[in-house]
Amino acid sequence: MDLARSVYSRDLKIAVMRALDAGSATGEIARKYQLSPKLLERWRGEWRAKGELAFPGIGRRGVDVPTPDDTRRVAELERKIGQLTMENDFLKTALQHFKVHHPPAVVSGADACLKKSSKARRKARR
Repeated sequence: MDLARSVYSRDLKIAVMRALDAGSATGEIARKYQLSPKLLERWRGEWRAKGELAFPGIGRRGVDVPTPDDTRRVAELERKIGQLTMENDFLKTALQHFKVHHPPAVVSGADACLKKSSKARRKARR
């Protein structure tokens, strides 16, 4: 049993779709070109969706022409990336500033925990 897939040229697919658009019956075209009617229906769906851009060839199935909505979305996301990059740079600079100009007061946590507060204690209310 041969399980290899048949590969059909773009020209054949377009010729078949034009024949179907001209009014020929799917069964008639399927018999003429020895193709499955189901395959023709799948090709027809792609032909209707993409027109002349349909059937780009092997390895280019996922390549689509970007729509204006896609372009707008990409631009919006690029602006967001720029904004977040600027915020990250600012925060890195601020962190570096505080490390240099305001070193931590407590070097060892043990010493700070053992010291008593210099403030006078308040008496508890009864």
